[in-house]
Amino acid sequence: MPPPADIQTISKRGIALLVTLVILALLAIFMTEFAFETKLETRGIQNYQASFKAKNAVKSMFKAVLEGLEKQDEFKFFRVYLENLQKNFSEFSGKDCTLLNPCKPERLIAGVIADFPDVIFYTPFIRPIDHLYNLNRIQTPPFRTVNPEAKSDVRLANQFINIFNAGNYNTTQKSDATVFIQNPQLGINQILPIYAAIFDWLDKNNEIYDSDVYGTIGAEREYYAGTKPAVSIKNGYLDILSEVQLIPLISQEQIPLAFWEIKFTTYPVGRKYNRSSNFSLINPRININLATSAEIIEFLEQFDQNTVYFASYSSKDYENIYEQDLFQKRNEIAEELTKLPRSKLNNKDIKNKLKNITQYYSKTNDFFTANSFWYKIHLKTEIDNVIAEVKAVVSVERKEETGKVTKLSIHSFWLR
Repeated sequence: MPPPADIQTISKRGIALLVTLVILALLAIFMTEFAFETKLETRGIQNYQASFKAKNAVKSMFKAVLEGLEKQDEFKFFRVYLENLQKNFSEFSGKDCTLLNPCKPERLIAGVIADFPDVIFYTPFIRPIDHLYNLNRIQTPPFRTVNPEAKSDVRLANQFINIFNAGNYNTTQKSDATVFIQNPQLGINQILPIYAAIFDWLDKNNEIYDSDVYGTIGAEREYYAGTKPAVSIKNGYLDILSEVQLIPLISQEQIPLAFWEIKFTTYPVGRKYNRSSNFSLINPRININLATSAEIIEFLEQFDQNTVYFASYSSKDYENIYEQDLFQKRNEIAEELTKLPRSKLNNKDIKNKLKNITQYYSKTNDFFTANSFWYKIHLKTEIDNVIAEVKAVVSVERKEETGKVTKLSIHSFWLR
């Protein structure tokens, strides 16, 4: 017997109501998702616009820096435009910022440049790096077959040890909070194996760096094949400085990249770039127009040959009398070259100032320079919490008489 008509009507209404509720629920879910996706798309567009503007601003900043390095007098560019900025941030942050060791980029307020009213700029990091130790000097082109304990190797190893002994560094441990631990200086028994490992990483042959001095042993292909994860030895020059952290001995000692960046480089710094140069013969040179007295002293301390390591090589053939003399007179030299008021010196002025201090003043151009040739650059901008950065290394060529830049080359460029 069929149900009464009123029951059928109620049943149909119930189904319709149920369908309507389901449709409304689906619409609610759809609209919620649509609104969420719309917000994401809107935010994505805003981020893209902010990134685009920030990148344009940082590229403009980079072009301005290149223009300054190329067209401006270097002494004026650093002493007038950048020095006060570093001093202000040294006082504000409590860090020891100098022209040769500038502070990392620090955030400024928005609108400091009228053409970019919505851009937050960071202080520019522009560092002359001619005074750094080039790790690729440990081997020489074109064959990279320097033998352990050859004259040049002993001198470079001694410099390497002195540089490590001159600087402590920090490591971090992550727990509930980040803890900074001041590491003790490494002993010669720890530093020499690091040098030997870099030596073997660079050289072409598979002979292990083996020295009777402190039982120093390097590392070749067989050693790396047994590491986990396995690493393939380079047998070539370092392309970037962070590559040293692939060497297990260095990672085991927990030597942070920041330490290497302060003291070392992989570029043939010290004079104009020449791809065919034997850069093992290019001394690092410190810019006395930009360096502080303490930085000149620290720079010359790497040439000390009155060390435990160097004493193991008694032959006079290993000594460099120019380096040792400059080391011994480092305080007098630094005081003379940084007398106040600081005035711009040229290479001839440097020799004349040091005539009364060292009999080897004719050699001082191998250690000091009145103008830099190599620079490391790090620039940052920000819009709506979106940061754009440029990192680069550039070199210049200069007229010897005037120091005027005749050519600028970009060797490394990174934008994000």
